[in-house]
Amino acid sequence: MKHKYFRTILCSAAILFSFTPLTTLTVTKAESTDTAKPAAVSPATDPGMTVTPAKRFSKEGYVFKLARNATVYHEVNDFVSHTSKPFGKSWVKKMADKNIKFKITEFGTGRVELVAHIVDQSGKNQGWVTFFNGDLYNINAKRKALQPLIKAELKVMDSQFEGKKPSLIQTKNEAKKLHGQNKEIANKSIKEIKAWFAYKGDLSFTQYPSLLVGK
Repeated sequence: MKHKYFRTILCSAAILFSFTPLTTLTVTKAESTDTAKPAAVSPATDPGMTVTPAKRFSKEGYVFKLARNATVYHEVNDFVSHTSKPFGKSWVKKMADKNIKFKITEFGTGRVELVAHIVDQSGKNQGWVTFFNGDLYNINAKRKALQPLIKAELKVMDSQFEGKKPSLIQTKNEAKKLHGQNKEIANKSIKEIKAWFAYKGDLSFTQYPSLLVGK
């Protein structure tokens, strides 16, 4: 966990799902809070995880990669039960070294867990990975031109955690220095930070800025 505001997110998730009975043998398939559809329930082998469609992140497409030391599980409940072993280190390194790109399709939230389901373009490589510990990152975050912007964005996120009024002046100034696709990525990221600050729903992680995943 690389930044202190992550603690707030995970604590919020813990509170939100702290009333999940330990004897429940289901994974809840939930719609995000911007819909009125009821949650569907399917049989599973272990309690504690609520699965939510990653609507906004799915639209990002295949822009995420695995770190070489990432831990990836086959099933969402493996984060709770640990009854199944994660993918082998050689598989993870293969995905990283071959630059396999993934998209996020769902989120899984437990008492203290926040995980993401990822799948590659072939549909053959998929699994569940912790969302906030650096196992997964946005490929655009590696662009040299975007580093000053990302540094400014992380500073803004930290200021929010500290209870200060966040200011986007520096991030906007950094965005003005960029051109072409880098400028488009920067403006999109700033827009997502604004949405993050404005969001008042329970599932705040669905509004997390994509460019800062893994930071």
